[in-house]
This record gives sequence, structure tokens and C-alpha cells, in this order.
Amino acid sequence: MDMSRDPAEYLASGDAWRDYCRGLEEAGQDIFRELAPHAPIDLAEGHRYLARMVRFGLEHIMEGGDPRLPVLFPSLCEVQKSGWDNPDNHHTNAYINGAYDYRIRGKRGDCHYMSFAIYGGSLGRGGGRSTVAYKKIDDLEVAPDGRFEIILSQQEHPGNWIPLSADATTLMVRETFSRKLEQERSVLHIECLADEPPPELTPDFVINAFRRSLRFMRGSAGTFFDIVDEWVPNPNVFTKGNPEQAAQTLGIPDQYYRSGWWECREDEALVIDVMPPDCRYWSLALCDYWGGSFDYRYWPIHVNKQTACYRDDGSIRIIQSQRNPGLPQTNWLCHAGHDRGVWTLRWMEADGDPCPEVRRVPFAELGSI
Repeated sequence: MDMSRDPAEYLASGDAWRDYCRGLEEAGQDIFRELAPHAPIDLAEGHRYLARMVRFGLEHIMEGGDPRLPVLFPSLCEVQKSGWDNPDNHHTNAYINGAYDYRIRGKRGDCHYMSFAIYGGSLGRGGGRSTVAYKKIDDLEVAPDGRFEIILSQQEHPGNWIPLSADATTLMVRETFSRKLEQERSVLHIECLADEPPPELTPDFVINAFRRSLRFMRGSAGTFFDIVDEWVPNPNVFTKGNPEQAAQTLGIPDQYYRSGWWECREDEALVIDVMPPDCRYWSLALCDYWGGSFDYRYWPIHVNKQTACYRDDGSIRIIQSQRNPGLPQTNWLCHAGHDRGVWTLRWMEADGDPCPEVRRVPFAELGSI
């Protein structure tokens, strides 16, 4: 995007739209990386990822990118995915600015964990995100009917208050469920408390939104694909999470992560054994190379602390395969047509970070393990 031109003339000439479309074409080349899988299903996933990133940019930045007119949009849900999303989570984001004060009003749903995170920085500009503030709803005052109100500001405020910094750019609300598709989500609303009239739409804002959308698309791909490329050469292991890296990629502060790259043919299975630590929550989920979880609306591609079947000694055994082996005291995760991808294990508020044992075995021999 040419930010040096007169904004109105840039739009009138059609060049702004053409430059945006050319930028999309250029950014889209990132799905053809050397280590990216190229099976038909992976090519389809990669192109769906591009479509999701375009939608994210236009919806969140074009429609909600002015911090004086904040809007809470779903950022990670059943049909919007990136960054190895957790199927048990529902995320809503709003763009904010530390120069303003904000009020959040809401009514809590059926989630068993809810948090409000303020981030600075940008995936698009490089350097990742920084966590400005992180507040769990457990630490806030909530009415018996689940209603609450929170003020976001740099200056301390009585009641529920979350501090902002001068470089604050994003609010993310996380809700974690045990059975998300069966449970009610929270109702949330955000408003800017600035003592000024709402801004009118301008050519400059639209052009800048195009530019920011492209920057987000490139930065997000560079951040997450680079990490996956480090895992691909050493498949079927759970790599210990890097807390600093997690913080830069919007991770939860009080959560251990173990991720990695898995590979398994259709006539094989992966057997995962682990003794869960004492923790508030845990889950294991399967994603594609591009960072989107497999479609958990239709396939059992994840398991958590509440839905898991435990063995007599309290441990868990998870079988990953394309077909259900139907074994007792096991948890089956379906590959949903894939033969490789990313897995992410999460231990929340845990007293340890155990690494699972992984075995790759012929599917026909599962009954004898």
C-alpha cells in the first residue's frame, strides 16, 4: 500500500484496492513453504487458512480497528482459527488504545475459566506481543446472577479495574469450557469512555486498514509457521514450551504448554501415555500445519480433564488414529483425514509438567499393547 498518496485520490483511482489484492497474492505465498505438507487435504487447509486470515483482517481491523469505536469480535471459535487454537476456548478480541478508558459490561456464561488479557505490540510489526495485564474473573467482583462491570484505564479505578499501558493495543477475553458446544457463552459489551464525538469514516482509515490487514497476515504466518518448521524434522515428540515464546504468541501465563509435530499413516496409530499433574484443567488437541484445530464439531479431535476416560491408576491413554480402535479405558482422537499435523498439550495451574510417552504402532496391533 502506498501511504504517501492522497487518500481520496488513491481510492478513486482504484489503485488502493489493486494494491491490497496484490498484497494478498504476495502474502498467500507463505503457505507454500518448503516444510509445509502438500497432500490434497493440507493444500485445502492452507487455502482455507488464507481465507480466514483475509476475513479476520477485514472484520477485526476494517470493522473494529478504531480504538475509539471498539467492538468485541470472535477471534478464535468454531470457524475462525489460528495459532493452534484450543477447541475448549472461545476468544473475543477488541482493539483498544492506552490513551483511552473503556468499560466492559457482561454476564458470565457456563465457562469454568475466564480471563481478560491486555496486550501491547503486534504480530504484524515483528517482536510479537507483550502482556500488559492478565486478570481472571475469579479475582473480580461478580454479581450472583453472573453480571459484572470492568474499567480499563491507565489510572487506577475503584471496583473491578484492569490497568492499561500507553502501548496497549488489544483486549482478549478467554472463556474455557469442558463441553463448549453444549454450554452457554458469556454476553459481553465494550465501550470507549472518551469525551469526544465518534469519528467519521475517512479514506485514510480504510487505506490504513488494508495495510494493517496485510501486515497482520504476513506477521501471523511468519510467527507461527516458523515455530512449526522447528518441530517438523523431529516428529512424534512433545516439545517443552518456551514461556517467553508463549507470552509473545498470546499464551496464558499460568499454563504449561507442550507442542510438536506428529506423523501417522492410515494403517498406524499413535499411543500416548501420561499421568496428568494436579491441575485446574488440561487438554490435548490436534491442529493442521497452518495452526487451525481440526473440525471439532464433527470429529473427536481433542480431549480434556472433564471428558477424558482415566485408567485405574489415574493415568490417561490416548489413541490417535484415523479409525476408532474401540479399546477400553482409552481416549480416541481422530485424525479427520490427516496423516500429520501439530498437537498441543496444555496443563493449567498445574503442579508439574509431565512429558507424555509416545509410541507409533501398527493399527492392527493395538489390541495387544
